[in-house]
Amino acid sequence: MKLIKILFILILPIHSFGQTQILSDTTYRSTNLKISYNSSIIYPGLRFGMEFPVISKEISKIKKSGITKSFVKDRFISANFGLYHQKGFHTNSYLTAGWTIRRTKSSGFFSEFSPEIGISRTFLAGTTYVVEDNGNVTRKKLAGYFYPLLSVGGGFGYDFSKKHSKPLLLFTKANLIIMLPYNSTYYIRPTVEIGVIYKPKIFLRIKTKVKSIKK
Repeated sequence: MKLIKILFILILPIHSFGQTQILSDTTYRSTNLKISYNSSIIYPGLRFGMEFPVISKEISKIKKSGITKSFVKDRFISANFGLYHQKGFHTNSYLTAGWTIRRTKSSGFFSEFSPEIGISRTFLAGTTYVVEDNGNVTRKKLAGYFYPLLSVGGGFGYDFSKKHSKPLLLFTKANLIIMLPYNSTYYIRPTVEIGVIYKPKIFLRIKTKVKSIKK
């Protein structure tokens, strides 16, 4: 009888661990690098960034027809640096941190949404002079201003790692930048990105949750 109890105690943790692995698996995801052409309507610019994976959920939905649809929900913390040049006005550079929500279908097509917060530094176009209290006029180098910045954006693209085993994603994205306060009001600027995301062999360990839902 004691032998049966001992065997039961030994087998139970192994059985429980096996069940846990089915419900919650551990995987490795890459820290992604981003580069894009970042245009403020007609004004050219560039944007660079990194995406640090936080969580990934693989979800399969079984419809009443019996068809199974699978997709992946990824969450990233991102760090970004962008700039654009508006001729005759200023060059605006900005550094942001954001939260990216991405949903990728099994076909490779994905959509995403990302709010961001950061700081902006403008560099005024042309030569800027400063009149001091004593009446002297001096030239100011790198004239410009710092502003708090908010950004929200959404876009779509294609992940080549799903079907073609290539560590690349192509995407396009529209963002709305808000700088405040800007001359006692708000400065709102829409931007459009077209770029590529690269998945290098730098891996972080995160949790992947596998979930099945019947509809």
